[in-house]
Amino acid sequence: MMVQTIKKIALEAVQAESPLRLVEATVVSPPPDIQIRLKNNPKLVIPSDIISIAEHLTRHRRQIRVNGGTVQEYEFMDELKTGDKVMVAAIQGGQSFFILDRLG
Repeated sequence: MMVQTIKKIALEAVQAESPLRLVEATVVSPPPDIQIRLKNNPKLVIPSDIISIAEHLTRHRRQIRVNGGTVQEYEFMDELKTGDKVMVAAIQGGQSFFILDRLG
């Protein structure tokens, strides 16, 4: 059923001649095995293997130099959580999804 739904999304995008669609979604399970549910199709859960996430929504490290001082490494831990609302780019008609940002 999921494959058929993804194919339907792909066909709709091709028919609309649009390689990219922006849709709202909800995080069903957090990273690293993230899954999302699209707002316009609440029964379909998108699996992690076709989802990419913007780095600022993940746990990541950055090196920072403050006022010309020594470089320090900081860990940013504001990763996505179950229930978060996100904006997603459905790319190439549903063959892959890119989480752009968290919605307020």
